[in-house]
Amino acid sequence: MISKIAIKLFVENDTFEPAEFVPVFHRWIQQHAIADHLLIDVADYAHVPAGPGTLVVASEANIHMDRNENQLGLLYQRKLPAKGATTFAEQLAYVIKQALAVAKKMENEPEFAGRLKFKTDGLSIRLNDRLQAPNTVETFSKLKGDIEQAIAAAGIADAKIAQRGAGSQKLFEITVKTQGEPVLA
Repeated sequence: MISKIAIKLFVENDTFEPAEFVPVFHRWIQQHAIADHLLIDVADYAHVPAGPGTLVVASEANIHMDRNENQLGLLYQRKLPAKGATTFAEQLAYVIKQALAVAKKMENEPEFAGRLKFKTDGLSIRLNDRLQAPNTVETFSKLKGDIEQAIAAAGIADAKIAQRGAGSQKLFEITVKTQGEPVLA
């Protein structure tokens, strides 16, 4: 089962200095702020252009304020399988729900009140498993039903999914665009 899944939600306006996220992530570690996650450390890669940004490292996942491709967004990158998830669709639904919950938590932090807002019209899903999910059209065809099931189980309605470029140089990635309800609602 594919369990190394990354979800990225993009911000509406990038008006943030990378250092602004560091104290929030340190506070999350001190307060054990993310349920079912052992938060360990904070890393700041602000010096890397279009890079991983600022992240909090947990045993279960890394949570970034990511600047990859020069687009700031929250990247929830799962490292361990979710307990109780026995299918890829269940695993993906869990990871989507976690990413949405963390994004909402980030929006509600006092430092970002009224300034940080995530786009609610979609997200990106990346599978970090080239053996089980090579970046091919066949993989998309094989996983499409499970992806649609997971998106619906995560509470995202009227979604359209599309593969983001096939080829062996990049991880398998899809974009999800919503037609209806906001993602974080």
